[in-house]
Amino acid sequence: MTLQTIGDMTRSFALVRQSTNLKQQLGRLTQELSSGQASNLTDHLSGNLLRLSQIEHDSVTLRSHQIAAREAALDAAAMQVALGQVQTLSTGLAGTAITIGSAPGGAQMDNLAVEARGTLGSIIGALNTQAAGRALFSGTQTDRAPLASVETLLGDLRVAIHGAHGPAAVRTAVDDFFDTPGGGFETTIYLGGTENLSAYDLGAGESVALTIRGDDPVLRNQLKHVALVALSDDLGALLSDEDRRDLARGAGESLLAGQQGLAALRSNLGFAEARIDHATSRVSAEITAVQITRNDLVSVDPFETAANLEKVQIQIETLYTLTARSARLSLVNFLQ
Repeated sequence: MTLQTIGDMTRSFALVRQSTNLKQQLGRLTQELSSGQASNLTDHLSGNLLRLSQIEHDSVTLRSHQIAAREAALDAAAMQVALGQVQTLSTGLAGTAITIGSAPGGAQMDNLAVEARGTLGSIIGALNTQAAGRALFSGTQTDRAPLASVETLLGDLRVAIHGAHGPAAVRTAVDDFFDTPGGGFETTIYLGGTENLSAYDLGAGESVALTIRGDDPVLRNQLKHVALVALSDDLGALLSDEDRRDLARGAGESLLAGQQGLAALRSNLGFAEARIDHATSRVSAEITAVQITRNDLVSVDPFETAANLEKVQIQIETLYTLTARSARLSLVNFLQ
């Protein structure tokens, strides 16, 4: 029987093709052994990528819910701090106003007004707080602070009470300014939106809305009575010292009465924070579960991969042995 040999050129091409194929297998198996995942998912999953696509979609959706939960948690925490400041400041001023308003004489009224103006500025500053560049108490108008400055508020309020005679007329003018629809507060002081932000989508059919705005009746009531105390030193030409003290004491009592409303706002916000925390934990657990499922789907058997890698390495060494003498190659050059 006569054996036929292929030509040198043909043999050279065959060796090159075999060498290239083995090098590609070596690179693929090395990568898979290092990452633990198949490098060619289509082959690994026999062309059925539907399950993997669903997992990827679920992962993207969960990530968006995670971002929403984090943003909601940040906003709610900042709002809670701001409302806490409002409560602390208004409670402190209430005690001082009641004490001074109950004492004879009017010597301390001017000092009380100065303290009230500082308190009013601090309350406005708290309600104008931002998180990540977004105003929190402005409804949909997150690009602007919800409240005008303390100077603007007091200036407009002075105009509103101008010409009022007697404590009842002053109270009525202040009430009208703050409480009348389309009145001074709504037209020049509250600068935020009149609609609430959309609820944060936390997934699993759950959402949370943070709807407290700077024009909330509870907050408006606190601003009104602090502002009234702040203007008490301006009322000397309109009211007697006794009437001024009565106004200050009444405003202080109203501030204390309004603490229940503030506490309710903070309590409702606390419930929202608890729901956000629960959703954050749930979403994190779901993300972990999806990641585990995906890893199981795309992972390779490390022992099988290592065995295949060893086989390829042996084949490369064998091929090198067959060709090294005639080509005078080193193994390093052969693999390049």
